[in-house]
Amino acid sequence: MLRREDSRLLTGAGQFIDDQRPDDTLYGVILRSPIAHATLTKLDTADALQMPGVLAILTAEDLDKAGVQPLASRMPVTGDDGQPMREPTRPVLADKALKYVGQPIAFVVAKTEFEAMDALEAIELDYDPLSVIADVDDAVAENATRIWPDIPENTAFTWRKGNGDAVNAAIASAAHVFELRVDHPRLAISPVETRGAIGQYDTASNRYTLETPSQGVVSLRAAMADTLGVATDEIRVVTKDVGGSFAVKIWPYPEHVLCLVAARLTGKSVKWISSRTEAFISDAHGRGRRDTATLALDESGKMVAFRIDALADMGAFLNAVAPSIVTAGAVRVFGHNYNIPAMEYRVRAVYTNAPTTDAYRGAGKPESVGTLERLLDVAARRLGMDRIELRRKNLIQPEDIPHNTPMAESYDGGNFPVVLDEILKASDWAGFEARKAASADNGLKRGIGLGFHMHATGGSIAERSKVELLPEGIVRVRTGTQDSGQGHQTALAQVAAEALGLGPEKVIVEQGDSDVLAVGGGTGGSNLLPIAANTVHRATLQMIENARSMAGQLLEAATEDIEYEAGTMTVAGTDRRLSLAELAARLPEIPADARLPGQEAGCVGELDFEGLHSTFPNGCYVAEAEVDPETGVVTLDRFVAVDDLGRILNEPMARGQLLGGIGQAIGECLMETADVDRESGQPISGSLMDYALPRAYDMPAFSMSWSNTDSPNSILGVKGAGEVSSIGAPGAITNAVLDALADDGIEHLDIPLTPQKIWSALNTKEG
Repeated sequence: MLRREDSRLLTGAGQFIDDQRPDDTLYGVILRSPIAHATLTKLDTADALQMPGVLAILTAEDLDKAGVQPLASRMPVTGDDGQPMREPTRPVLADKALKYVGQPIAFVVAKTEFEAMDALEAIELDYDPLSVIADVDDAVAENATRIWPDIPENTAFTWRKGNGDAVNAAIASAAHVFELRVDHPRLAISPVETRGAIGQYDTASNRYTLETPSQGVVSLRAAMADTLGVATDEIRVVTKDVGGSFAVKIWPYPEHVLCLVAARLTGKSVKWISSRTEAFISDAHGRGRRDTATLALDESGKMVAFRIDALADMGAFLNAVAPSIVTAGAVRVFGHNYNIPAMEYRVRAVYTNAPTTDAYRGAGKPESVGTLERLLDVAARRLGMDRIELRRKNLIQPEDIPHNTPMAESYDGGNFPVVLDEILKASDWAGFEARKAASADNGLKRGIGLGFHMHATGGSIAERSKVELLPEGIVRVRTGTQDSGQGHQTALAQVAAEALGLGPEKVIVEQGDSDVLAVGGGTGGSNLLPIAANTVHRATLQMIENARSMAGQLLEAATEDIEYEAGTMTVAGTDRRLSLAELAARLPEIPADARLPGQEAGCVGELDFEGLHSTFPNGCYVAEAEVDPETGVVTLDRFVAVDDLGRILNEPMARGQLLGGIGQAIGECLMETADVDRESGQPISGSLMDYALPRAYDMPAFSMSWSNTDSPNSILGVKGAGEVSSIGAPGAITNAVLDALADDGIEHLDIPLTPQKIWSALNTKEG
């Protein structure tokens, strides 16, 4: 089944945030801090307020008068010392303290965006600069400047998980111990559609409406209620089409609050749209972790211990779920496909004078998986051991599943040795030397890299699905998840249609309105299929049972005598029957006092997510890369994938999800980094002129196949797909490039592996 969304989206009929233009719309622009660390000494808006078209300029003082509360992290963490995390107050608009380039200071509202921008230039601003901490190593250095005076050592928390004593003992007695520092730099997430918001306020009902691209309206509604100091039923959040997110649009942002407050003050709709350049300093960044990893092996090459000591760059504030990403998110698949009896992850979350970080496709797992895969290649080369055999020797075996890890996870399925055999065959690993020789004949260095991967999907999250019979036999599915380009309307229609025994054209899917479904965990963690699809399936079965019961009332038969098949209810052994369309038309014949419990709203199935547990999609990737030693340019030539996603509902969509994640991994490994100047905190890569995103010509030839196993933790057997390749591809790509450089004595380089970095390593003594 092709995606049902595509015809509308590809012909200009999408309803993205900038397509929404209420008749009374005003436009907002934001004055942002031009400096990374300073004390604000002057903010004069008097002249700007007199500019043509200007209706309001909001400052921190105005928000304080309006009762606006600071933004706060939504998932607090307790440190390994038993103390709560140290979280600074995060005002919606800066008052006196400026903590990063891009921090909002004032919000100008005018009749047009151009008038607002002109007024922005007229605001008088002055400040006293302070010392800048823009790197995690500087943040933890002895006698480092405190970004927040009351937070010692610039540390939000320290946290650990695993069997640390066993790790210490294993390292002390191991035959071989290897250590490597691996940097996972900040990334600008950069979806095609930038962030935006439209705020409205209805004076008659005293109710706010926020329209914004998101990954779930329910969590945003709760955050807005907390910040505005109102009840959740006084806020409605609506999301229509979303032009990509990858987590960056999940979070509550200052701009959401500002549009709502301005709408109340002006009595008009207030719209803000981020420019592309603005996004580099206002969006939450991805990644931002520096790992020091230790791997211990016995004499035979068996892994006996693995540890990561991480420095996590939180930015100047703790974003919505950022504390959980660098803690629980980082360890769910720690050690992934390998049987390592002793493992520990230790992280120190530190503040820097930079924008916040938070989840990005993979949410802490690409870092942990990528670090181990890199270290395995380093260990194999130092030992003179075949890197494939090192991995094969340490894979979790099928008979060991379910496999319990030191991180308190239980892997539900997978056959990792078979995946390895399949990837070696599919990639023609044995033929690599001939391809390497051919590249050498052309003056190029060729390398091959392999990496296993795993993701944890499903688990405990608030989700609700409602399946309802509408006139003419149409079935409506309502879900608390949110599509941001993945094809939810197609996938969930297939799930409901399968349970109904009908064609998907009989099912419509609705999402993105907090007034319609008040419970929803949103989209994240590749949970659409493991959570939402399983819940939709169960709710559809409940609706069918409700239909049988109501059909029995109309046909004057016991429910147990009503047989359902392909949209028709039949009294067993008779020709008396009702189609779903006929049932919908006749529901008014059942008076209210004759309806059974659950039938009050008609023929409906409504369920919260429960009773299902985590699934662990996994696989293995092989990449081949050529390096031009004259320029340092990398060409990714081949990419081969074998994935275990469990049951695949829609193969083209699953393939599309994997390809998208691989593309983002290519950017992460070869070109992307949201650099700032270490001394000043000023962005170095602050626009698409100097932040490289992958293009079509950066993509290799792809070969993709499946090696699926069932999950006992999923009714439908599905495991999730959205983040698998972004977790797995970095290890394979990085290992391929560094394999090409290994003959020149280059053991490790941190990503991104840019031409300048590679050329310098090949042509300088330091390299």
